[in-house]
Amino acid sequence: MIRGTVADIRRRHRRAHCLWGEIMVSATLEHAFPKLTAEELELLQPMAVCTYLEDGEQAFRAGQADADLFVVKSGALEIQNPSDDHKVVAVHEVGGFSGDIDIIIRRPPIVTGVARGKTHLLRVHRDRLKEVMIKIPHLSEKLLVAFQMRRELLNQTGKIGFRIIGCGLCSDTTLLREFMHKNFVPFTWYDKDTDIGQAAIRRYGEFPIVQKPDGSVLVRPDLQDLAYECGLWHECPSQSVDLAIVGAGPAGLAAAVYAASEGLNTLVLDKLGPGGQAGGSSKIENFIGFPSGLSGTELAMRGVLQMVKFGAQLIAPTRVEKFTAGKTAKDPHELTLDCGAVITAKTVLIATGVTWRKLDAINASNYERAGVYYACTNVEVMLHDTQDVAVVGAGNSAGQAAMYLAECCPSRTVHVLCRGKFGPSMSEYLCQRIHATKNIKVHENTKISRVNGGEYLIDSVDLVNGNGQESKLEVKAVFVFIGAEPGATWLPSDVARDEDGFILTGSDAAQSGKWTVKDRMPCALETSVPRLLAAGDIRSGSTKRVGFAVGDGSLAVTCVHSVMPE
Repeated sequence: MIRGTVADIRRRHRRAHCLWGEIMVSATLEHAFPKLTAEELELLQPMAVCTYLEDGEQAFRAGQADADLFVVKSGALEIQNPSDDHKVVAVHEVGGFSGDIDIIIRRPPIVTGVARGKTHLLRVHRDRLKEVMIKIPHLSEKLLVAFQMRRELLNQTGKIGFRIIGCGLCSDTTLLREFMHKNFVPFTWYDKDTDIGQAAIRRYGEFPIVQKPDGSVLVRPDLQDLAYECGLWHECPSQSVDLAIVGAGPAGLAAAVYAASEGLNTLVLDKLGPGGQAGGSSKIENFIGFPSGLSGTELAMRGVLQMVKFGAQLIAPTRVEKFTAGKTAKDPHELTLDCGAVITAKTVLIATGVTWRKLDAINASNYERAGVYYACTNVEVMLHDTQDVAVVGAGNSAGQAAMYLAECCPSRTVHVLCRGKFGPSMSEYLCQRIHATKNIKVHENTKISRVNGGEYLIDSVDLVNGNGQESKLEVKAVFVFIGAEPGATWLPSDVARDEDGFILTGSDAAQSGKWTVKDRMPCALETSVPRLLAAGDIRSGSTKRVGFAVGDGSLAVTCVHSVMPE
């Protein structure tokens, strides 16, 4: 027999729900702020030096280059957020330690650490952190889990890291926001019409404006300058490596993880930042090991942390301008970068992926990153909250974008526009979800012929169906996921490609007429140029899915071992 009224039952349910929430919060905090055991402190001691601070002294400050890891032996270390009036966000007591993901990928911290009372710290120099990760695996796991969860908790505060001030529906501002998001740089965006935005524009005269945690300001920075100020870009000297990977998408990151873990000196280069095309996905659900799915940005961040843990390097943003093949089987290949550096590598892996084909419609280019987008992350979506939007495409990326847009705002209508029939090129689970979602409307055999709007805002698009009939659709944004254009146009003509421009490998490369080695056949991912490999979406015949790209990247390392000269 159930006792009590319906209200009593509801109250008990609410109490149970609150208790469950408290348990979840407690578990989250326990993993985000664990204490090192006496055994772990003893193992860490030989790799650290002792530091003694008086009350109020800084162990490290926001924006400081190359901060170290600090572990509290006695006293306490208070963590302050300078982007939120130095609000205290955590206090590390005995056994606690500083840092989040920035310490692994060697970027300046976004918070400041201040001693509370007389404090004794173990200081692990940044150059010895890799040694800690490799030699003390259970401590490595504790650190990595904590660093990721701390970044997530900091992001939830809403005021963190850099400030970007500018018009949301302005391509220059959106480019900076996309770049920061793609490279895991925390920031808070303020529209130019907010009080903070108006004050900044009155002072500096133009936008976008970027304010660093230390208060210094950049006005209309280019990506290279912004990368330098964020700590993303360091000097890029000419260097020699075992494996140079061009492209930091799923294939490139997977190859970097496996290569570095097997002791290969590995360097990854990317023109913008990690994630590749997958980095623009709001949610990937069919990648093994993540039953509830994860965003492309989350996948990229985990991949970067993993490869850096094993010693691989990532340099971005940088562009490869020229590839020069080694003259003999033992001579290294050369990659000439836009920064002037020349990378010599025993083997080179091309994992540059593909780019979405541009929307072929009148005025579409005028609204790129200002209403017409080729990614669907929170950076773009938050600009069009409650507004009806269109998604162009019929593949998985288009389907994932449509579901994300529909779920984050049930009051809007999401129009999916397919040039042909909806379904054949999309996973079945996505098709079923889209058909079952009330605020998604599918338009088959339909394309956009014109984008209409004012200076900053789209108000509608003109449509044409398969019968040539024209109509107008009122939407405020268009998210485009159509076709695929292979990159790496800087590769020489010696690299054989198929009729669509994708790179031939393995037996296809051998039969292209450009393979010149007589005493062996190319390995499965080797191109028509010996020791130049290709993996992922840019490879001819590959399946354009994240899981397949990761598999390609892993296989590439096996090929590297078989073709790399002694």
